[in-house]
Amino acid sequence: MQDSPSAPELLDAVAAYLFGELRESVPREERFRVLVAANLCTVVARELRAGVEPSIEDLRLFRHLSGAEEPGSSPERAPAEARRAAAELAGLIREGALDSRLEETMAALAEHVRRKLEIARPGYAE
Repeated sequence: MQDSPSAPELLDAVAAYLFGELRESVPREERFRVLVAANLCTVVARELRAGVEPSIEDLRLFRHLSGAEEPGSSPERAPAEARRAAAELAGLIREGALDSRLEETMAALAEHVRRKLEIARPGYAE
């Protein structure tokens, strides 16, 4: 365990500096890049705060939608397994295998997108 400040707190501090102080002192044509860097820091900080729980939820959702068994997954493997399960689910959707459950699938994927937006752009889903 590291002493304070934590990694998310450090990223928040960098974002605050980039947005609040540095942005005004760089040439106008570079300000957008500074804003992008500040936004990147805030997104990564939120991802670190969220931990693996969103990946675990996604893995459960993708496996449920694809009809796959839901074997336990270790937290450290959840992100990679969720990406794999998402790719498998995308293949099933492209093949039309879920057409008979389209409403359920769309509603579940909308919830997945809302979860992602809470990390990428909090409040945007409203």
